[in-house]
Amino acid sequence: MCAKKEQRGDVVIAIRTQWRGFVAGASPAVYRILLHGMLFGLSFSIADMLFNFYLQSLGYDNLVSGQLQSSFRIAGVALGIPIGMIIDRISAQRMLYIGILTYAIGWGVLLMVHGVKIATPFGVVSPLQIMNVLYFIIGAANMATYTAVVPLLSTVIEPQQRASMFGVNAAASTMVGFVGSILAGMLPGLIASLFGISATSETAYRTALFGVCGFGFLAVVPLLGIQKARHRLSKEPVAASATAPAGETVPLYKLLLFATPSVFFGIAGGMFVPFQNLYFRQQFAASDSVVGLSIAFGSLAMGVGSILGGGLAKRLGIRRATSLSRFMAAPLMFVMLMPSFYVVSVAYDLNRMLVGLTFPLFSALMMQSVPLNQRGTATSMSSMTWSLGWAGASILSGYMQASGSFAMVIIVSGLSYIVSAILVQFMPYTDKLPD
Repeated sequence: MCAKKEQRGDVVIAIRTQWRGFVAGASPAVYRILLHGMLFGLSFSIADMLFNFYLQSLGYDNLVSGQLQSSFRIAGVALGIPIGMIIDRISAQRMLYIGILTYAIGWGVLLMVHGVKIATPFGVVSPLQIMNVLYFIIGAANMATYTAVVPLLSTVIEPQQRASMFGVNAAASTMVGFVGSILAGMLPGLIASLFGISATSETAYRTALFGVCGFGFLAVVPLLGIQKARHRLSKEPVAASATAPAGETVPLYKLLLFATPSVFFGIAGGMFVPFQNLYFRQQFAASDSVVGLSIAFGSLAMGVGSILGGGLAKRLGIRRATSLSRFMAAPLMFVMLMPSFYVVSVAYDLNRMLVGLTFPLFSALMMQSVPLNQRGTATSMSSMTWSLGWAGASILSGYMQASGSFAMVIIVSGLSYIVSAILVQFMPYTDKLPD
């Protein structure tokens, strides 16, 4: 009993410490970036919740959902490094404007192209092919937006405040999905009652998805006119680089080796996450509102996990905490093979919490394993390999679901978590930084 009270106390202390660090350094610009993240998170969560249902209302199956999810993530594989280079050239703030507006406009066009065919000298381009191209563009815009937020946030805060700021920003952006998923689950029903149509009709889902465009455009507003901070001069100017490991530049093959766990972590997510709404509907005959509530609690759990990771890393070390959190995500996936909706819902939420916890921990492990001048490259490689795993798994998962069962999808996802955990444990990362 005392141990449980101590653990709960550690959780509360971790949250309080993170919040105090945020409040101490927050400026109007920080709050505006945070508001942007929440609005963009609402936009993304509505799309994540309803798009598969919209595709089904158009007559497409799970395989098409997987193909489109693959197009979305392949954009990250193909354009990850170029986007980073463009950010360095034109500034993070301008890239955010471009990314958000492209995302919102892209969704608007995507929702209006069903049934449209384009005749070319090489043949007729079908509506589904047009949708794949548009979803690739939307995926690139999404990556550009999320990639540019971190460097922009870095310009409006003091260097010593970055850890707490990044943690709160990540948690807020994720946890707002709780609201977005509930809202998305309710929107088709509300639209159906207003227009006298079916809540699962094409019109209901399309109209609800226009909310993605609305919140997307709103996400630009808080960013207008943000000014960079004038950082105070530190008495210890080398502090920012004190975490860089000693030694020469890490060779390219080693950077690829460091990024290998991300491939399997991407496979674990890509097998199931793009189809989580279809899973709850098809396996348990859940309504849109119930599915939205289930995914909402998953988003909330991810946000909590992103806050708790720091405390676990202090107890176990970053490598062990990262590996253990991925390993424990596997049995929770296997629990989802059970036919009980309530048991599955709890397992799903705990799995999401562990995923939210392990993402920033793995980033920290990568950052302390490479010198400062290679951290951008290392981050890009990790993101690209994760996207590659996700894209391939999404297509494979669509084929696996042709039998009408998610059993093999869940098993492959769980095994991929285990492989990723093992790789994290045995790769030559830097466990402890030099004093």
